Amino acid sequence: MKQLIHRTLLLSVGVACLASTSAWAAPQRVTYAVTNDELALHQPEARDVLTWVGRHVRPSFAPLGAGTVHVERSAFSSGAVSRMSDPSPPGKLPDSGYPGEQYKVENTLPDGTYQSWEFRWVEPSSGHGGGWEMTGYQFKRGNDPVEIQ
Repeated sequence: MKQLIHRTLLLSVGVACLASTSAWAAPQRVTYAVTNDELALHQPEARDVLTWVGRHVRPSFAPLGAGTVHVERSAFSSGAVSRMSDPSPPGKLPDSGYPGEQYKVENTLPDGTYQSWEFRWVEPSSGHGGGWEMTGYQFKRGNDPVEIQ
């Protein structure tokens, strides 16, 4: 009986030591970065973004016109260096990305019509290549009869 209590005590101390050792392990740093750009109706960058969207969606989801464009880019990264540090100008959607990286583009026309597209960078299991895949679309018709064209 005394040996059983001694073994149980040693096992408990061993488990407690393992638990405290893993608690002291350095945590991995994961960062979620989001950038936002608001582009006015007549800015060339706004037209560039809408052109990019038009090239990456089916014709039935194409932009209906130029409006105020909002671009949101988000990505996870691990380590000290952000994976979002690329030379893309504000609002510009790059030709490549990182697995799981997301873009959301919103276009609000003068009559209040609203369109939004969501894209995610998808990479094949081989790790080579990849592309932007549309994962969401929203549309809401505006209601300003003066501005409807």
